Amino acid sequence: MNLGTTRNVLAVDIGGSKLMAGIADAGGNILCRVKQPLKPDITGEHIISIIMETVDLIRNRNPGAWEAVDCVGMTIPGLADHEKGIWVYACFSKIRDLPIARIISYELNIPVFIENDVNACALGEKMYGSCKGVNDFIWMTISNGVGGALVLNGELYRGAYLNAGEIGHFNVMEGGYECGCGNKGCLEAYAAGPAIVRRYLERVKPVLTPGPGVNAGIKLPVSEPGITAEKIAQAAEDGDEVSREVFNETGYYLGKALSYAINLVNPEKVILGGGVSMSMHLFYEKLIKTINDMVFLEANKNIIIEKTALGYEAALIGAAAVGRKGMERI
Repeated sequence: MNLGTTRNVLAVDIGGSKLMAGIADAGGNILCRVKQPLKPDITGEHIISIIMETVDLIRNRNPGAWEAVDCVGMTIPGLADHEKGIWVYACFSKIRDLPIARIISYELNIPVFIENDVNACALGEKMYGSCKGVNDFIWMTISNGVGGALVLNGELYRGAYLNAGEIGHFNVMEGGYECGCGNKGCLEAYAAGPAIVRRYLERVKPVLTPGPGVNAGIKLPVSEPGITAEKIAQAAEDGDEVSREVFNETGYYLGKALSYAINLVNPEKVILGGGVSMSMHLFYEKLIKTINDMVFLEANKNIIIEKTALGYEAALIGAAAVGRKGMERI
C-alpha cells in the first residue's frame, strides 16, 4: 500500500511511566488521545490489557476517526525487532521477547508495526518535523530513560543487530551510579528524569528540615511525596540554586555523551526530545559549552542543536510515522 493512501493511524506510545494512544491523520495531526499510567513492574500481559482497554476508549469516543484507521504504529521503550514485531527487552520492566505486534494485530484485525521509541521519534521528525529536508541527524530523548536514534543518508540506521543509537549507555562517569542495564556510569543513570531526582536529593538531604515545612533555602516542597524532575525544573525556574546546579550538571553529562556521537557520525542536526528536554533552557548553555569543549570543532562547525519541533507528543507522532512507513512495505 502506498503511504499516501493510508488514512488514519492508531498511534500507541508505550513509555516508562505512561501509555499514550491516539488517532493520527495523514498530516501527523493527533485527532484524539488517551493517557494511561503504567506501573514500573508492569508485565507483558498487563501492557496488552491496558492497550486494548485504551483502544476501546478511543473507538467508543471517536467512532468516525476510528472507521478510517488502517493500521497501528507502536513505540517500544527498549530493544525492538521491527521486522518480527517483537518487544525484545526493556531495562525498566524486564519485559522480554513479547510478540506484541502479532497479539494486537490479532485482536484488532489490522496490521501493527512497532519500532524502538527513539527511532520512532526520529522517523516522526523526518516525516513531520524540523528534519524534513535533513539527511543526517541524531535524535535524543531524555525522559524516564535516555535514548538515541540515527538518521544517516536519509534513512534510519539500525545497526547489524537492530540496536544502533543506544547513547543512554555511553559511559559519562567511570565507576559511577549503576544503570538499569547493569553497567555503571551510563548517561541514563545521570541525566534521565529519575537520575535528576537522585542527584537533587543527594544534594539537599543533609540540609532538609524534618517535618511538614520546607527548608528556608529550598523552594521545592521537599516533604511532598513524588518529587519529579519537572518539580525540580520549576524550583530552578523560581531561582533555587541547588536545582539550577543539578540541571547545569545535566547539561554537562548530555554534552559529554553527545560530543562522542557527533564526532562519530558528523550530523547536520541534533534534536532533543522527551519530558526533560522541555526544560532545555535550564541546561542548554552548559550543554553547548561541553560539546564545544569536547567535539572536533573544525569537523563540526555548523551543527545545529535544537528541541524537537513535535513538542511533548513527539513519540505519539513518531508512532504514527511508524505505521505509515510500515504500510509502505505491504
